[in-house]
Amino acid sequence: MEKDKKALAKLGLQALAEIEDSVRMEDLVKDNKIEWKQDDKTYRVRKPSFAERSDIDNARRKEYLRLIADDSYFFRKTWIEKYLKKGININEMESKVKSYQGEIEAVLLRLATASEPKDVDLLKKEIYSLRDSQFALSMEVTDLLSHSIENQLLVFTNSYTTFVVLEEQIPELTDGTKGDATWKKLFNSYSDFMASDSNVIEKSFLYINYLIYQHIGESK
Repeated sequence: MEKDKKALAKLGLQALAEIEDSVRMEDLVKDNKIEWKQDDKTYRVRKPSFAERSDIDNARRKEYLRLIADDSYFFRKTWIEKYLKKGININEMESKVKSYQGEIEAVLLRLATASEPKDVDLLKKEIYSLRDSQFALSMEVTDLLSHSIENQLLVFTNSYTTFVVLEEQIPELTDGTKGDATWKKLFNSYSDFMASDSNVIEKSFLYINYLIYQHIGESK
């Protein structure tokens, strides 16, 4: 019975995906890399190598020590307690975000078995409404906890990882040259990366988060 529900949920997700006007992210992933063209140049992010992961872990550890040494930063638990005294219950908000997910999955099951066009349209609208509400509440929680040590560390780690694995294709080597020799790091240093206002970074954040936290997690 549980397998049947999962199968129906997958069908519902597929039906929902068909109406989204975007390229499915997983279609972009090849060999744990994502390539894209932007402003007549080709870029990619990829899974970090073992040596790069060690570098990222080392940078993360140093940032963690910096954060806990600064008395103006607090752990997530402390922020939740502070907000509760102000009448804002983060735990309840997070429970509501999870409950939205359960509601979405229930509607997806109904969508998978719906046959009448009118019913399908109504269910899709209901899913979009639930997703909007879930996203809005999730973003509110994220904003409230944005200054927690855990969140600051996560932002730093994502940024540093993107710096390490964001690469640009070298045009003069693309003909007749194969392998990673055709790629170079886009930024020479993390300070250059942080100082840049390149719009490539925004897209690379999206891709690296999917590649590291979703796609690679699913493929284990």
